[in-house]
Amino acid sequence: MAPEKREWSVPGPIRALLWWPGVAFVLVMVAPDSAAVGIAVSGAALMVLGAVVPMVSRRLRAPRPPRVVDAPTVEMPTVEIPPVERVA
Repeated sequence: MAPEKREWSVPGPIRALLWWPGVAFVLVMVAPDSAAVGIAVSGAALMVLGAVVPMVSRRLRAPRPPRVVDAPTVEMPTVEIPPVERVA
């Protein structure tokens, strides 16, 4: 049987850059004189944000190794229950 293939997803930096056109539009509407610099900076910031956030979330969700505790084991005594006579 063939192994199952992992589904492909869009990498984080590219996913963050999908917001770039909207951010660029808002920057041009708010400050048209300094829009070129703002658009370049916002693109770089979105790309860095898209690269850092997935790494941080993976680190936070990483499984923690189990703690090894050398606790003594306890053996429980065997208890026998006597049979009950049934009266009908």
